[in-house]
Amino acid sequence: MDEYTLEVPDMTCEGCEIVISGAVTVIPGVGTVDADSSTGRVTIHGDPSAKRRVRAAIEKAGYDVRD
Repeated sequence: MDEYTLEVPDMTCEGCEIVISGAVTVIPGVGTVDADSSTGRVTIHGDPSAKRRVRAAIEKAGYDVRD
C-alpha cells in the first residue's frame, strides 16, 4: 500500500480526527487513516487512486483540504 498525506488546517481537536477518520475509512481502497489534529494532517495508507474520493469525503464532512 502507498502512503499519502493531506493537509486539513481546520482539524483542531480529537472530535475532528474521529469525524475525518470515520468518513475516510469506509472508502474502498483505503487501508488505514491517521488523522492528527496537532499537525493538521491526515495520512492515508492505501490505493492512491482513492485520493480524490478521500479528499471529497473530508470536504463533505465540512473541512478544507490541501495537498
